[in-house]
Amino acid sequence: MNKHFKYLTKISYPYWGILYFLILLFFTHFLWKLVVDGDLHSQQIAIFGKDLTAQFHSLSTFTAKITYWFVRLFPNTNDFFREDTILYFQNGGMKINIIWGCTSVKQLYIFIIIIAFYKGTWGKKLWYIPMGCVILWVYNIIRLSMISWLIYKHPERFDFLHEGLFRYVFYGLIFLLWVIWEEKIVKNTPKSPKEDLESEKHTIL
Repeated sequence: MNKHFKYLTKISYPYWGILYFLILLFFTHFLWKLVVDGDLHSQQIAIFGKDLTAQFHSLSTFTAKITYWFVRLFPNTNDFFREDTILYFQNGGMKINIIWGCTSVKQLYIFIIIIAFYKGTWGKKLWYIPMGCVILWVYNIIRLSMISWLIYKHPERFDFLHEGLFRYVFYGLIFLLWVIWEEKIVKNTPKSPKEDLESEKHTIL
């Protein structure tokens, strides 16, 4: 029995990083459900029972402003307008409301928790986490802008773009940032004598 356990431990060792990533991903979703009261598609949000809708509305307004500015960089967008958190083309037939769930706050939270609780030195986490957050925030603005632009006169595309394609890309980007952290930073960081001993033990098993 012990021999089989050692064998399974040896062959699974290269995949422990991915397993740990998935555990952290599950933990972030569980913690979010425990702490945050608010549907991603609603205006209302409360954290630890405290209503923060007004504060997140300000964040939504800021996100809408940046998205509006970015879309106006595209050609033929002179009839694109913003009213507070509402974005729309004058003759496009569909208005987009930028609510708190569109601000990327949940995705940033997931990324921060995963990297913060994953292995690696805090000296490197202190620059990698902010850099990753900037990358994810910029992607979110691009995501909202592309959705706004691509549904112009084609509102039937909204669900596919918003609930499907760009959401999967968002979480794929979080996974990619973790892969870069694991493969390019953690594995290239000199190990302590204790970590070298643990690695050697798994090699011998």
